[in-house]
Amino acid sequence: MKRVLALTDAPDDVGIFCQDTELLLFRIEQLPAAGHSFEFFEQVYARLREACDLSTVDMVVAEYTEALPLLYLMRRDGHSCPALIIPHTNPYPLNILCHLMLVAETAHPGDLVLCGSTNAAAAYEQVAGIPARNICTFGIRDIYRPGDRAAARARFGLPPDRPILLYTGRFMTDKGIGALLEAYHLLRRSVPDALLTMSVTHVDAVLYNQLAAQLEHVVLFQRLSREETVSLYNAADLYVSGATSIFETYGKAPLEAMACGLPAVLPRWDGFPYFVGEHNGALAEVRYGNTGRTSPFDFAAVDPADLARQCRRVLDRGRLTDYRTPAWATYAETMRVLRDVVGELTAHPRLSLPVDPSAALHRERYSPAVRAFLDHYRLDTLEDLTGRTTELGLIDRRDPGDRTVLRGLHDEIFGIMAADPGRAGDDEKAGVTG
Repeated sequence: MKRVLALTDAPDDVGIFCQDTELLLFRIEQLPAAGHSFEFFEQVYARLREACDLSTVDMVVAEYTEALPLLYLMRRDGHSCPALIIPHTNPYPLNILCHLMLVAETAHPGDLVLCGSTNAAAAYEQVAGIPARNICTFGIRDIYRPGDRAAARARFGLPPDRPILLYTGRFMTDKGIGALLEAYHLLRRSVPDALLTMSVTHVDAVLYNQLAAQLEHVVLFQRLSREETVSLYNAADLYVSGATSIFETYGKAPLEAMACGLPAVLPRWDGFPYFVGEHNGALAEVRYGNTGRTSPFDFAAVDPADLARQCRRVLDRGRLTDYRTPAWATYAETMRVLRDVVGELTAHPRLSLPVDPSAALHRERYSPAVRAFLDHYRLDTLEDLTGRTTELGLIDRRDPGDRTVLRGLHDEIFGIMAADPGRAGDDEKAGVTG
C-alpha cells in the first residue's frame, strides 16, 4: 500500500480522497506572514523527521503555503516523491511566490497544483512553472440546498418582503468590503428597500471602524454555524461580493449560494468568470490602478457603480430557485476526482536526488515578471530564495517588495486569468436546471 504524507490541518477531507493509501498525518498551522521564517520551518521539519520515515513516503499532500518549505526541505535531503499541492491561493505576493519556486526548483515529475479555474491553472503554469489542474477544492457539500424562504427570513428576523442581498466571508480589505458597501448605498438610490446582510467570520477591527458609518442599513451576523449559513442563503435574493482578492483562485461562497438557489453578482476577477455569467448572475467591471489600493500588493478594485448596476439588473430579473451546483464543484465529485489524482501521482516512483542549495536557479522556466523579480533582488540560487529573501524581509513581508516588481507580477498573473476566461462546459456550468 502506498504511503501518503499529508501536511495539512484538514485531515477529514484528505482522509476521504486518500482512503486507499496508508495516510500519515502531520498537522501544520496556517500562520500570518510575519510568522514565516526559514529558521521556524527548519524547526518544524526537524519534528517532521522525528515523526515519520521520509524515505518511505510515496506522495505528499502539501496543503497551504506553509507546507511548501517543508516539502523543499524533504527534497533537499533527498526524499523526493510527487506532491499534490493545494495552496488555496495564487502565486503572489512575493513570499508565496518564493515558497512555490523552491518546489519548482526541486520538481518531481508528478507534482501537481490544484486551482479553482482553468485560467488560474494557466497562471500557475506560466508564472510558477509548476503543472496545475482545475480541480475545485474541496467542493460544495450537499447540505447547501434550496429551502423555505419565508421560514429562513423569520428565523433571522428579516423582513418578509424586501429584496435581500447577502455577502458571506471575511470582513477584511482583500474582500472589497468598502467597494461593496459603496455599491450597496448606490443601489439603494434606485431600490430604497434593498437590504444588505453580511455573515462574516474574521473581522479586521481597523477596517470595521473605518467603514462603521457605511454599515447603516446593514444587518451583520458573525460566526454563524454551517447550518445557520445555509438558512441565511435561503433567506436572500442575491449573493453579492466586491472581492478582488489576490489570494484565492475561485469563490467557494458564491458556489454555496448558487447551490441554495441564489444568483450571484461578482467582480470580473480571478476564477469568478469561470462559473458566473448571464445564466446565473452577472459580472461587474474591475478597475486597475498604479498603487496598492488596500495593501501594497493590491492594484485592482471592483467598480462600485457597475456592481450596483449589475445588482439592480439581476434583482429585476426576479429570484429563481432552480440554480444548481455544477457537477465539477460538488463535494462528492471532487473527492472522486482527487482519488483518481492520488492514484495517478502515487504511480510515479520515489527519487533519491539530494539538492544542492547553492545550485543556480532555472530562470528559463519562469515568466518575464518572475525573472524581473529575480533580477531586481539578485536572486541566483536556492540559498538566495531561503536566505537572502529572509534578510531582505520579503518572506515575513516586513518589506512588501518593490512596487514596480509587484505591479508587474500582479498584472501578469491576473492578466492571464482575465484574458478570454476558460469557462466550464455548457453541461457543467452552475446554471438553471430543468
